[in-house]
Amino acid sequence: MIINASRRTAALHTGGREHIRIRCLARRGMLHSECEAVDRVSLGPHTHYDLVGRSGAEAAWYVLRGPLTARWAGDPPATAVLGDRDLLLARSAQDVTLRAGPDGAELLCLTVTPPAVTRRLPPRTPDTTKDRT
Repeated sequence: MIINASRRTAALHTGGREHIRIRCLARRGMLHSECEAVDRVSLGPHTHYDLVGRSGAEAAWYVLRGPLTARWAGDPPATAVLGDRDLLLARSAQDVTLRAGPDGAELLCLTVTPPAVTRRLPPRTPDTTKDRT
């Protein structure tokens, strides 16, 4: 597991005056892990953030500080207002856009390995056949 203990963040500018800061807290690329990364995302006031990710990768977005609006693409599009401690599950990140409220927003994102990859992994069952103390 790779853990980032520094205070530095990667700053992304989405055009104009909107700022997005992403700090990778942990990233794991091990064979038996379905969790790929844990990231902290900070959105400036009224910032739009189009969720990104690989095709098939799922993500759980936990709102640390809000409010923010989530908008799903579709016909018709759907929206929801999220606040502190709300959870957003994104099966296809390309379909979701977030917009922070007037005070900005902070989120924690947990990204998991796509099912096409996890189906090929060996079973991950703990060994309970031996006494362990």
